[in-house]
This record gives sequence, C-alpha cells and structure tokens, in this order.
Amino acid sequence: MRIAVASGKGGTGKTTIAVNLAYFNSVDLFDLDVEEPNAHLFFRGEKTEKKAYRKIPRVKENCNGCGVCKDVCNYSAIFVIDKAYVFPELCHSCGACSYFCPENAIEEVDWEIGKIVTIYSDIKVVYGELKIGEASPVFLIKQVKNLIGDKAIIDCPPGNSCPMVESVIDADYVILVAEPTPFSLHDLKLAVNVVSELKKSFGVVINKYGLPFDGVDRYCKENGIDVIGRIPFKTEIAKSYSRGELLHDFKDLFREIYEVIS
Repeated sequence: MRIAVASGKGGTGKTTIAVNLAYFNSVDLFDLDVEEPNAHLFFRGEKTEKKAYRKIPRVKENCNGCGVCKDVCNYSAIFVIDKAYVFPELCHSCGACSYFCPENAIEEVDWEIGKIVTIYSDIKVVYGELKIGEASPVFLIKQVKNLIGDKAIIDCPPGNSCPMVESVIDADYVILVAEPTPFSLHDLKLAVNVVSELKKSFGVVINKYGLPFDGVDRYCKENGIDVIGRIPFKTEIAKSYSRGELLHDFKDLFREIYEVIS
C-alpha cells in the first residue's frame, strides 16, 4: 500500500509522522518535498545520486521567425524577434512548439532540473532535490514517483497546490497531519477538500495532541472523518526531532497507525 503523508500547511509534523511510520513498519520512504527535502536527515547509509532532466525546446538555424511556436505556447516561454528564443525556466515541457513548427526548426533537448538521491539504510530512503531556479517542482516529483513500488510511505510537500496534488494522486491512502490550532484547522479543511475531490481514502493524525484547542477533533467528528492517531505534545519528542532521532518510545503508536490503515 502506498500511503501519502500530507498536510494543509507546513510545520504540522508531517515529516515526523512519515519518517517514523516508515521506519517502525520497515517500509521504503519517498520524500517528494523536492524543494526542501529533509526526511533523509534521519538516516545514514550508502548513498547514490543521479541527475534528473526534463525536455525543453532548442531552436535550430533554419528557424524563419514565423511565430507559430509562440502562438501555441500557453506559458509565454517563447518570444520571436528575427527568430524564436526560449525562456527555459518558463517552459512546461509540453512539446507543442516542436510538434507544430512548420519548418521542423525546434528540437527537444535535456534540461537539468535537479537530482534523485537514494540512501540504503535500515530502510530505503529516496528523495528529490530541485535545482535552484527551477520554477516548478512537479517534473522532479513525477520522476521520483516513478521509483515507488506497491508499498511505500510518501512524505508530501506541504500545502494544497500542484506539488501536493501530484504527490497524493497515485496514493492508496492519505494521512492528513494537523495540529490542534485554529490555523491548522483552517488548512486541514482545505486539504480535506482536495483529497475528497480526488476521491482518496484518508484519515487524520493529530500531532502535538494536548494543546488547549479541540477544534480539529470536533471538525473530524462532525464530518465523519477518522482520527487514526494522536501524537502527544511532549518536550522529549521535540528534542528528539531536533537531534535527528527517531521516536523509539512511541514505536508502538506508529505501528498501530499503520495497522489501522493496512
């Protein structure tokens, strides 16, 4: 089963849940937060890296500046003066410009977008690292996703935008991590709307449980949403996380969460 761990906002403890859920259930971990991957910081082991690319157009010498490529580009990634010129950062790699070019004057070439790293530890940890300056993380997320098998824990990007959607779209189950605060409740509602629209099975894990706000519990109860786990608000958890340590004292809790889902 592919279990995605997501959240409506950053800082709710999404990576804490994903890392410990993967480790204590001996499941491979994939970090799709390619703009700021950090799940790998909890693991040591042999590391391999490979560069990741996407296709962008390159204009050849026989371009006559007709402007067809500019007209079919929905992202303003091409402009024409005497010939066509490309803004690689704006390109969405759709291939329309090369397909419709009447002079066959555009070819697609590789453009480096980052790298994919694999760590072989007690479990396998795979993450993407987006190259600085790349406008969209989705292309790299897709390439990391291609390495995911039938059984994995997926640490998703925070929020509810395209990177999060791409990360959960192929998951079998989505864990939405929330903390007991009004701000987190607001963004949890947005995340619930997203996964519901995608018709995904999901449940909520409340992190920092014990803070004086019961809005998340009430919202889940009123809307028939399963709360599949509650991580207590304890100083020792924060200290362990800051040291890059796994939560061995709570391993049974993470095993129970996994059993409830699977």
